[in-house]
Amino acid sequence: MSEKKSKKILWIEDDHYHLRGLTRPLTKDGYEIIAAKSYNQAVIELDKHKEDLCLILLDLIIPRSLTDATEPKESEGEFHNKIEKPIDLVENGMGLLNYIKQELKLTIPVIVLSIVRNDDIIKRLENNGVKRIAKFGLLPNKLKELVLKELSL
Repeated sequence: MSEKKSKKILWIEDDHYHLRGLTRPLTKDGYEIIAAKSYNQAVIELDKHKEDLCLILLDLIIPRSLTDATEPKESEGEFHNKIEKPIDLVENGMGLLNYIKQELKLTIPVIVLSIVRNDDIIKRLENNGVKRIAKFGLLPNKLKELVLKELSL
């Protein structure tokens, strides 16, 4: 009897509405999407599901924790001081990729979906085994096509 392939995908993305719209074609095909909205939440989900995942979709620009970007502050200035700088947000994504590949030693494919186009960052992604880097703005069916191609289905 052949072993059934996992159809669980971890998507690390802090924009819930973006996530919901793009995942419909994948869920219709029987994929289970596990969502993580921050670095810390992704680590928890990875620890829970690392044995069952077939793929990880990673947005590089993610907050360290959900409160980093959503906790209300007394003044707008105080709020803006609390939010991480864009380079820190990218480093959160890079750090998470490092955690996936170096600490957990997961060999499942990671597709990076990001607006980041910095050559140094792209080289770091490639050095960490990322073979597909896609721009945001994909239509749902194009994302599904990209996922299926990465999984060679």
